[in-house]
Amino acid sequence: MLKALCVLILPGFLAGSGLAAERRLLLENVDVTGSQRLPTAFLERELHLTPGVSVTEEELTADRNRLLGTGLFQSVQFFLSKGQNPGEARLKIELVDDPGVFGTWAWGGSLGLTQDEGASDQFSGEFNPLSARAQIISRNLFNSLHRASAAVDYDGQGIMRGFHVAYGFPRFSKESVQFDARMEAADAQARYLDILGFGARGQAYWTFDQDNGTRLQYGLAIYMNNRGERFSLPGFPRTLIGPKVGLYRENRLLSFRPSEGYAYGASVILNSQGFHKMGYELEGAVTEGLWGQSMLTAQVQGLSVGFESLSYRGSLRWEQPLPILDEASDPGIYLQFTHGADHYKDYRYEGREARLGLRFHSAGLIADIALAFRTLPESMKDVLEQEWEP
Repeated sequence: MLKALCVLILPGFLAGSGLAAERRLLLENVDVTGSQRLPTAFLERELHLTPGVSVTEEELTADRNRLLGTGLFQSVQFFLSKGQNPGEARLKIELVDDPGVFGTWAWGGSLGLTQDEGASDQFSGEFNPLSARAQIISRNLFNSLHRASAAVDYDGQGIMRGFHVAYGFPRFSKESVQFDARMEAADAQARYLDILGFGARGQAYWTFDQDNGTRLQYGLAIYMNNRGERFSLPGFPRTLIGPKVGLYRENRLLSFRPSEGYAYGASVILNSQGFHKMGYELEGAVTEGLWGQSMLTAQVQGLSVGFESLSYRGSLRWEQPLPILDEASDPGIYLQFTHGADHYKDYRYEGREARLGLRFHSAGLIADIALAFRTLPESMKDVLEQEWEP
């Protein structure tokens, strides 16, 4: 979490020079100091703040916000001073790295002890209550703010129950454009709440920043339920493939924990066969601060294919920081309740989970140890041997 937002831009200098905010100012010199994670040349290139470039106060504010939005710095300060010639200025950017935020690489994982309730005899014979998840994350790949992550999820019997891989371009540029790609899958019978209508989902999309924190996203989505395989939801549509267009807005600052605020979005996966074959997605989240720095987050996500299906996941999560380690590790406990359901034609599934856990992280380590009680959809056993929808 950003611990300090200290930004100084000197509008008085512009006024003193007789330059209104909308007038452009020529940069005579740019000096970036304080960061061990990002080379000065990269910052100058990505922000387009190089000697000879003309800028306005509004553009400098936007550049400041992009730097803060990376979540890598405790503080960002912009200083303007007069240049040698009229209408020119010297810009100094002072950065302070956040030691509690991931550097080039961060290793992570979770260890869980799970009690399954209400599962069928067929399922309970397959499941081991222990599960382990290993993950590797980079928020500063190649020392140029490229992002990447990969994770695998195994149960106590050594069976892989889920995975994901993701990659993204830097989160800031002069054009406010970024690219992300992600592929993920989960075993519907063992990790029911980790899926949403489809056992495997892949998407690649561009994001364009708009006014007031709104983002326009478009790209390609491929959602799949492969016949008879573990990474599938029995009885549901086999595929949902097409261009994806959506709008998303968020005013929370995301780091290890989200700040107070909200997020919401909507998207459509287009299909030439008509509205009944299109995919519709909605999501929303709100985070509120409580006592003693604790936070409460409510989140919901929904997906429908046409007008005859509905899949949703909703969760309520309470987090409380703990002063048991150094500040950079930011340890805390959490309690989370999750409910999910999927409805398509005559197929109905429902699952619930209550989870109590301990999380902590540092610049190179993320850990999660949890105890979970969950209910899996018993009705899934009735359709495992049936012919799947085409």
